[in-house]
Amino acid sequence: MSGYLLEVQDLQIHYPVRPEGVMGQKRVLKAVDGVSFHMEKGDIFGIVGESGCGKTTTGKAIVKLVTPTGGRIFYQGRDIFEHTTKKEELAYRRKLQIIFQDPFSSLDPRFTVGRTIGEPLAIHQAGSKAERTERVYELMDEVGLKREHFTRFPHEFSGGQRQRIGIARALALQPELIVCDEPVSALDVSIQAQILNLMKDLQEKFALTYVFISHNLSVVKHICNRIGVMYLGNFVETAPSGEIFSHPLHPYTCGLLQAIPVPDPEIRSLTAGIEGDVPSPISPPPGCVFHTRCKYCTERCREERPLLREAAPGHLVACHHPRES
Repeated sequence: MSGYLLEVQDLQIHYPVRPEGVMGQKRVLKAVDGVSFHMEKGDIFGIVGESGCGKTTTGKAIVKLVTPTGGRIFYQGRDIFEHTTKKEELAYRRKLQIIFQDPFSSLDPRFTVGRTIGEPLAIHQAGSKAERTERVYELMDEVGLKREHFTRFPHEFSGGQRQRIGIARALALQPELIVCDEPVSALDVSIQAQILNLMKDLQEKFALTYVFISHNLSVVKHICNRIGVMYLGNFVETAPSGEIFSHPLHPYTCGLLQAIPVPDPEIRSLTAGIEGDVPSPISPPPGCVFHTRCKYCTERCREERPLLREAAPGHLVACHHPRES
């Protein structure tokens, strides 16, 4: 048994796609195709990449919202998709929660704030009704909501306030690990920092572990201690946060860093970001899946898929020609 809180081994999530034409062959969309990583208690592991790379699907698999095609996910040494009783399933779901990207669509418009935050407590029959109500008030205080908000509905709040409601709901059952699926991407820039600081404070106060999914490298730099860069269903580089930003090795990571806007109109980047479009996950290119967009591509890249290997202690990269930006 490993000592990790969470361990993902060769995770694969494939979806069948309707064949083209009457005699068309069966096709498969490889949303996630061999993801592996592990986390210790207290880690904040960031998963970054362009839209459609499989970040959210990976997060949903961890909280059992989707079923893997292959691979295994271990929580505290136990495979979460092995046969479990209803009681064991409920116990697992108490320990893992998720914060969704859209703070409006993730809230039931018919539920008041009090009912939304208290619903997990009611489902798991945590305490009496009076105790659950008091717990909701405590959670509202923790996330910066006022007690008079208890009887209001989601449409009466701003985006930042609605995300605070979602965070309070995720904290209700005192989880150990929270999957944060782009929790600030739908918010104004001025509000993003407030929510990130709140999440960081809560993580330290309650010893939480986060899987933090984002397409914004500036955001994950602020909050994560380790980062995995995902492209077309798999990691191309994983390393401590500081290493990713100071010594990126994969051309895709370098391109993402070069694409970060510089808040100074007098400064213009001398290097371009990533050119071209992401290939289809239904028919990915042979060899290295990034070779169609890589300016360092060689014949080996077109024919042989690189494996994720350790280039430095704790720094893994899947590239035949790793380099520094």
